[in-house]
Amino acid sequence: METQTSEKTTFDTQDEFNRKPIAENIIRLLTSDIDLSPMVIDGGWGTGKTEFCQKLIRLMQQQHPDYRPIYIDAFRSDHSGEPLLALLAEIIKSCTPEDTDGQQSERKRLTREISKLVKFGIKTGANALSHYFLKQSVDDLAEEFQQITSDEQEAKNVAETVTDVAAKITDYTIDATVEALLKEQIEAEKNLETLKACLTELAEDKPIILFIDELDRCRPDYAVDMLEVIKHVFDIENVKVVLVTNTKQLRAAINHRYGVEVDAQKYLDKFLKYSFALPEKVVAQTEQYRVWVSIHHFKQLIKGRDIGRVLFSGYEVMECINEMIKRNNLSLRETERLVRFLEIYHSLSHGFGARNELPTLWLRVVGVFIFCFYPSLMDDINKNRTDAGEFAQLFNLQSWPDMPDDPYDVKEVDVIAVMLILNSKIEDSRFILQGYSEQNSYWQARIAEHFGKGKMDLVLSILKETFRVLSFEQAPQ
Repeated sequence: METQTSEKTTFDTQDEFNRKPIAENIIRLLTSDIDLSPMVIDGGWGTGKTEFCQKLIRLMQQQHPDYRPIYIDAFRSDHSGEPLLALLAEIIKSCTPEDTDGQQSERKRLTREISKLVKFGIKTGANALSHYFLKQSVDDLAEEFQQITSDEQEAKNVAETVTDVAAKITDYTIDATVEALLKEQIEAEKNLETLKACLTELAEDKPIILFIDELDRCRPDYAVDMLEVIKHVFDIENVKVVLVTNTKQLRAAINHRYGVEVDAQKYLDKFLKYSFALPEKVVAQTEQYRVWVSIHHFKQLIKGRDIGRVLFSGYEVMECINEMIKRNNLSLRETERLVRFLEIYHSLSHGFGARNELPTLWLRVVGVFIFCFYPSLMDDINKNRTDAGEFAQLFNLQSWPDMPDDPYDVKEVDVIAVMLILNSKIEDSRFILQGYSEQNSYWQARIAEHFGKGKMDLVLSILKETFRVLSFEQAPQ
């Protein structure tokens, strides 16, 4: 989903999740004097972070032309291994006009000036290695004298002489290296302050807002390096940083870098000053009209399409799908995957089994859902080794569903879930019904109403047929 946004898309042209008010609040904070940088717009993969970020930038450009919002795709620069250079390159490109032939452009001048300030890192690393390689060479030389001299005592004397001389050279080299490293460190600190001053001057007239996206897709080391660069370099006046990322993945990157014994959240707290998550529901004024974002997205995706005419034809079918999306907490990208596979099955079955009864249509929807997100469960169903615990996970059940006072209020998804759990080959201790209990009688009655008695073999055959159709193993019946 996040890669499909048109460059011209705005909240005014497309805002199906009603997120413009959220963007306006963020802009209000970013243009205030509140110290909240770096801040995080948090969200899982496929939740629409990138699209939201790009629309937010366009909105800020409209409302605050006196600011420079800059979008940076961290994943695109991951291969370079130099987050500071990646950030500076985007800043120079966004804040200076393109080069023109025959003129000393502002972009060339700024690039040359900044490049002098950041190259110290390479020099320092090279100097730090020099002593190690010299020490290795001296040790090898002494060993070679012993090998080529036939007289044992003479070889020993020569080797000792070489070693004594080498020790003096090494001591001198260490002193020189330490002195050089101290000078480099002083130079590095001076250059860092100069770089900050340069960026402060650049942002004096038009404050800079860096929106750094896709950090959760980067290699762990690069992601952590980016965080440290932001803290040490970009804590300056008139420059703010917004990370658009999944903080769960950032915590994993920190543990990958420093070990699981490190408290990744505390580490992040040192860097981040404000964080909020994109809401899982469409923003609305009253709870009555709030719906899960992914459910809303699903309805928008199938609206006006052939699959939509089938699924919208029955309220119960949409309720079944809504429950499955909600219970499995599908992201927007996962919702798009579900729609794609429903459309594939619809096309291959010449109408999604429209000639079948409603309970069969429910089972086909569940079958497509299993095919999409639970391949191990599909394999177990095909091999007739069904596990009650796996079905409970599919329907997000920790115990038996509640029994509504009115049987007509029962959810079709719960009926399917109970039927599959009760008839599984492998039992789960959480889902054992006594033969003459009220609960058992209730659910057996609901199953019989929807699917008839003794139809478990037929139910499983419908699921298996759905899998085979999506696997191109057979044409629909």
